[in-house]
Amino acid sequence: MMKRKRILAMILAVASCLSLAVGASAANTTTRKATDFKDYDAKAWYAEAVSAAVDNGLLYGKSATVIDPNGDMTRAEMAAIINRSFGCYKTADISQYKDVSKSKWYYKDVALAVQMGTYNGRSSSTMAPDAPISRQEAMTVVARALELDYDSFSKTDLSAFSDRSEISNWALPYVRAMVGADYIHGRGKVLAPLDNITRAEFAQIFYNIIGTYIVSKGTYDKDIKGSVLIRTDDVELKNLTVDGDLIIGCGAADGKITLDNVTVKGRLLVWGGGTKAVYCNAGTNMPAVVVARVDDAVKVIYDRDSTLAVIDTIKVRITERAKQHKETEVIFYDVSGLREAQKQLNAIVADNQIDITAPAHLYALVGESSVKAEFRNNSKGDTYKVEIRRNKDNALIADAFELAAGKSISSLTLLEAPEFGNVDCTVTITAFRDGKQIGSMRTELVLHTAYLWPKEVQ
Repeated sequence: MMKRKRILAMILAVASCLSLAVGASAANTTTRKATDFKDYDAKAWYAEAVSAAVDNGLLYGKSATVIDPNGDMTRAEMAAIINRSFGCYKTADISQYKDVSKSKWYYKDVALAVQMGTYNGRSSSTMAPDAPISRQEAMTVVARALELDYDSFSKTDLSAFSDRSEISNWALPYVRAMVGADYIHGRGKVLAPLDNITRAEFAQIFYNIIGTYIVSKGTYDKDIKGSVLIRTDDVELKNLTVDGDLIIGCGAADGKITLDNVTVKGRLLVWGGGTKAVYCNAGTNMPAVVVARVDDAVKVIYDRDSTLAVIDTIKVRITERAKQHKETEVIFYDVSGLREAQKQLNAIVADNQIDITAPAHLYALVGESSVKAEFRNNSKGDTYKVEIRRNKDNALIADAFELAAGKSISSLTLLEAPEFGNVDCTVTITAFRDGKQIGSMRTELVLHTAYLWPKEVQ
């Protein structure tokens, strides 16, 4: 029995999704349960997956009483479900496929699938939309939709499957990726790549990867278990963690997606969002971003705080088809400005003849009161008193301290464990010689707080 894995999120169907049923409407299938179908076996290996597929609108049944879990799924049916899961809306010219009639219900879905790149046809002139889809074809389609990095799975061990030699060469990278990502577990000790995939098996694949989907505009601020797919524009995720991948579907079109203080433990996969941009603001971070939009340009922009959090660790990949749109790019805030600010501070110190090494920026971790902070008294005989206060209320962020000539500190203990964000502060340095005040200076300091910092600022 295949195990449920919540790794990547996909929206599998909506109320308007193509019905695979005969005589069943979207209106009455959305409230149906798997137990409404006479051929559904609650004790079968597929029970949980098929039940979830019905609940999510993935399977409607072939009639009011038949779900046909062991029946074959056609290529056209799978194309329709993938298209609607990502909100695909732009079609390709498919006139080369002579077996796809404009009069058929699936004509547009085939055109959508070809545009997205999930379907290539069985030959240069045939698509075989009515034919059952094989298991290796199904794995290929899903792997393309998820833009799995086939190179990273090139060494996936398939030795546990006795029929691995039956996998077609063209399908092998996709099969390795699906097995390596733990989305496919096989039929016991076989993969059966050439067999047709059943409706129950297809439901199980998606059950292995389904998480959460967002289809309504607005702001979302609750942590998301598993993964999430955004299928509309004007969506803001704020102050939350996504346990899996975050997928921005084609349905986001040219609209704006904003990630504000969002931690993505998996990948950011971008199929939609235009030059209005996918904005990664205020400490948003993830280990990888993949830009896959094929129909138009898209920009992924990281602001200063997010850049500092990911720049040394993030893996960026723009697919070859996405690169065809010259305006498509991933933009990171230029951290050189932070280094320039330090230079300016050093100049201010020199001009005031107070010889101290002091930072222009402090980098803290959320909830941790200890912060690295190098202050060094470079004078030969003066004592410096240092105070750091928040600009908004003039409150000390740490106890004031003194540095004798030649002495230094390497860290501060903040009076309050910081929350995420930036705090503008003023540093006041007062110089004493032989117990008498001889001068003072003020300079600006920013306390940056994030969940993770790269080596550059640690």
